[in-house]
Amino acid sequence: MKLHRTRPFLRAYGLLPHRLLGAATRRLMRVSRPRWAVRAAIGWWIRRGRIDVDECVPGPWPTLEAFFLRRLRPGARPLAAGFVSPADGMVVGTGPIEQGTILQVKGSPLRLQRVLAATSAEVAALAGGRWVTIFLTPDGYHRLHMPCDAEVAEVRWIAGRFFPQNADALRVVPRIYERNERAALRCVTPSGATFWLVLVGASLIGGIELTGLSRAQWARPGGFLWGQRLRKGDELGLFTFGSTVVIAAPKDMFKNEFEWGEGAVVRVGQRLG
Repeated sequence: MKLHRTRPFLRAYGLLPHRLLGAATRRLMRVSRPRWAVRAAIGWWIRRGRIDVDECVPGPWPTLEAFFLRRLRPGARPLAAGFVSPADGMVVGTGPIEQGTILQVKGSPLRLQRVLAATSAEVAALAGGRWVTIFLTPDGYHRLHMPCDAEVAEVRWIAGRFFPQNADALRVVPRIYERNERAALRCVTPSGATFWLVLVGASLIGGIELTGLSRAQWARPGGFLWGQRLRKGDELGLFTFGSTVVIAAPKDMFKNEFEWGEGAVVRVGQRLG
């Protein structure tokens, strides 16, 4: 068992200076010299994660951060019909929305109202719907795309910590999705249905970025009325390291029976419902 995944380490993680660790890691990820060392580190990461770089716009990547934020070649993620996955990652949990709760992996119920920073009426509108949690690994593709045509009506920033979100951490650290920094996006489809995409910051860098916006515009108390209309598959934002997306959708948003179980690997553009 690796030290950073052990129960004692994860229980003690809350005592660490999360923001200081994130700032230090971010500085390291943006180092561009010596170039041979950056190339060696990227090569090691590609081999370690068995990353298929042929599906990406080719480098060179001047920094580790540039590599993590690599773009896909056009057509690498064809869009299926229906509501599609906004990210590449692993399904770590899914289920019906009942009594305003969702579940953390192997953990206790989470209050959807707190996860979304939503009103009781907004949570009530999701009753009978479905939640899906997708974990983006550090080895994967870190850009997010719209799962259907919709307007991102509002961005709600929720300040928080930066706990790890791997399976071991989710089993040990209670209510991570309520405690980590989040950007809750209230999205409205052309038919008027409202669904939510919650971008959850993770340990170390924990960076959440929204395409076309500076962080100062939306990462502030009180919410940011964006009103950005996007087509299915349009780039929405990115994570500067591995992280998590929680989808909370109302009844009938997923037209077909949900087929993806815990542990399933999904890719941008694959049909979720």
